[in-house]
Amino acid sequence: MRVLVTGAGGFVGKVVARTLAAAGHQVTASYRKTRPAELAGLANVALQALDLAEMDGLDPLDAVVHCAADVPAFCPDPDALYRSNVEGACRLFDAAVAAGATRIVYLSSMSIYGTIFARVVTEDTPSTDPEVYGRSKLEGERLLAAVCARSPGLAGLSIRLPGVVGRGGRNNFLSSTLQRVLKGEPVSANHASAPFNNIVHVQDLAGFIADRLGDLPPGYRVTNIAARDSVPIRDVVARIYATAGREDGSIWGEAGKAPFTIALDRVVALGYRPPTVLDSVERFVRDEMAG
Repeated sequence: MRVLVTGAGGFVGKVVARTLAAAGHQVTASYRKTRPAELAGLANVALQALDLAEMDGLDPLDAVVHCAADVPAFCPDPDALYRSNVEGACRLFDAAVAAGATRIVYLSSMSIYGTIFARVVTEDTPSTDPEVYGRSKLEGERLLAAVCARSPGLAGLSIRLPGVVGRGGRNNFLSSTLQRVLKGEPVSANHASAPFNNIVHVQDLAGFIADRLGDLPPGYRVTNIAARDSVPIRDVVARIYATAGREDGSIWGEAGKAPFTIALDRVVALGYRPPTVLDSVERFVRDEMAG
């Protein structure tokens, strides 16, 4: 298949592009700012500078995996972030259909749920006051659903991401915790006994996308993704320390709302075989330490 992967200059998009190319797809790996030099020269990969805000059209293709997004850490202006993510998704989805795409995978986020009161989050959990990033991703989901509704034969899948980990991953609880552990800084966390499965390794995510891309049926679907066999957060942090070979120096409190777990029924029905939480944590720590 001819597949466009947006955001290939970023942590997730880079791995998705590499995985799809290794599976035999002809991948156009697009980037806006950071050229992914490690993808250059790989079989089945062509690099393309692409700004979705200025895009006029796309070359003929079969599928799109939309990984690109502005995030608050790098785009602090909320209006600019929302406009960039929503307008970019709108332009991309329309251009993809015009270019002949029959499959679109959109990487959304658990942040679409906003303030979560449920102990277990399913795809039907209501969205309550999400922040601007979550609102932008939720609007992207709605845009893809609308495109699928008016485009017979188009298959659309939104994947709501939890904390995505792997070498080079940042901007989530697990990545921040590991960086503090490796620097010898104290780790402060809350709700030690609360169950946790809010993690997916980037390689497992990319593998799921590669496995599903060829057999998505027409219509629109949305799914959460996470690890199985939830464990107390204390055990997650302890496994980070142990795998990193450091003495546990965590400090626990009870501030803030207790965490939630993520239901896996729908993603398993789509063919995903989730690793365990602790296996994902160990793999993530070893990846980071391997450099």
